[in-house]
Amino acid sequence: MKRCSLFCAGPWPFIILPLLLLGPLLFFKWHAIEKDVALNAHNDLASIGSNWANIETTNRGRNVLLTGTPPSDAAIKTAKETVENSYGVHKVDISSDVAPLIIPPSNPELNAIVTGESVVLRGTLAHQMDIDSMVSKAEVAFGKDKVTNKLQIGDNTATLPKLEGFFASLVGKSFGLETLTASIKDNAITLSGTVNSEESNSIIATQIAASSKLDITNKLSVAAPPAPPQVTPVIAAIDCQRTVDDILSASKISFQTGKAAIHQDSFGLLESIKDAVLSCTDTRFEVSGHTDSVGSLNFNMALSERRAQAVVDHLVGLGLDTSRLTSAGYGPNKPIADNTTSTGRAQNRRIEFKITK
Repeated sequence: MKRCSLFCAGPWPFIILPLLLLGPLLFFKWHAIEKDVALNAHNDLASIGSNWANIETTNRGRNVLLTGTPPSDAAIKTAKETVENSYGVHKVDISSDVAPLIIPPSNPELNAIVTGESVVLRGTLAHQMDIDSMVSKAEVAFGKDKVTNKLQIGDNTATLPKLEGFFASLVGKSFGLETLTASIKDNAITLSGTVNSEESNSIIATQIAASSKLDITNKLSVAAPPAPPQVTPVIAAIDCQRTVDDILSASKISFQTGKAAIHQDSFGLLESIKDAVLSCTDTRFEVSGHTDSVGSLNFNMALSERRAQAVVDHLVGLGLDTSRLTSAGYGPNKPIADNTTSTGRAQNRRIEFKITK
């Protein structure tokens, strides 16, 4: 029996063979189209800065699937419209996983820093009109030249207090101290600083809470009361003179014979006189030197002057202000006893302190 060749089997071989050859050609052609579509879409997205979007075209031909994490809904819309207009793109689909990254709004602090009768405003508000409103109300309370505006625009969802009463409650509330800070955050006010008494602490916290209608966190501290100043007892001039006279009547300032050098055994006496003079505030003394009448007048006058100055120098060395002491020498001209006797001459050789003011 004669076998039929390929060409006598009818038309099917002529149909099947080309199809077998066409399949691979179509596959490679389709793959090239997908690559071109993806490249065009990618370049167009890069031109508008939509680098978040990923392009999927595998087994999609001229259809495009967008994936990724966009910053906002508006970014999704912009990317879709851009790819739809890319050369060769037939249709754009958005992956069901695409959703904008939700970033919770920031809520930075708003600070009103009060120093005396001035205030500095710091922080972030959502709109310029919020800044203008806060500044204007601060100026009403403090005065235009007492407000420093350092506010800026940004994300802020804080609820502002009733500003008129808020700033009015801050005026003059430094309580004699350097600064008081009222920080607004998360719809609450935190007070910080140092006040001078528990009463001041209570007053300012209560007033600000009432004026702002927001929750108050009071972190104010109370300063320790200052130590009382050291006060030197003040003695009346007449009592002061009597005190110094009593010291000198009990003992005399002694010198080497014929010289102005003070004997060391008089140093304790001069220490007592120094303490007495210190207690006599706002008084000045004349330190006067006196001699007996033995010897020449010129010698005795010079000796009495040098001895008086030696006493002044010693007291200044102990800490007395030099402006409170003057010296004078009177020689034998002001005797208090008879110079014809040894006892009288001994009494005339002396140093006296007299209040001059």
